[in-house]
Amino acid sequence: MKDTIDLTNKFYLLMSRHLLSKKEYGVLEKLLIEKMPLEQAARQYGLTSLDVQELYQRICNKVKEAAELFSQIDHYQKKLEKLKRELNPNPRPATIKKEKAKKDRQKLLYSSNFPFSRRLRSVLEALEISTIGELSDIPLKDFQHFRGFKAKCKEELIAFIEFENIGYLFKGFAVWKKQPIVQLK
Repeated sequence: MKDTIDLTNKFYLLMSRHLLSKKEYGVLEKLLIEKMPLEQAARQYGLTSLDVQELYQRICNKVKEAAELFSQIDHYQKKLEKLKRELNPNPRPATIKKEKAKKDRQKLLYSSNFPFSRRLRSVLEALEISTIGELSDIPLKDFQHFRGFKAKCKEELIAFIEFENIGYLFKGFAVWKKQPIVQLK
């Protein structure tokens, strides 16, 4: 449980890095990450314990306001999309395809229900591929040049693309899936 709290503290601290001054960020880092006692952090920054407590409260309020702004932005983006749909309830098929492609490209590979083998997973991790968009940016003919990508990986990649119904994202997929893999020596 303590690791979870530490990770959460680090996450929130990184998220608020751009909102805080160097002093505010430093104080939070000392208190939350380094677990420095309040009095020691106060001495290090030439402040009283009361000053550090007030600074901490101001920082929390600042971060809370920013989080509320993000929530409002998200709300208004959804409202804008709803208004766009009301304005144009029958979007053109090209618009629908474009939105679907954008959504599919952003999808994380491992959020799929497809059972990746350790073999293909290690090839994808070596290539630092985490989204379907990153995967589709690589020309299919280039996969045979990657270390460890052999016939079994090709079969599995074809199965994944068909499972997710994303063949339209890969140029030449219909032809590539029928070609044998050429093993380079």
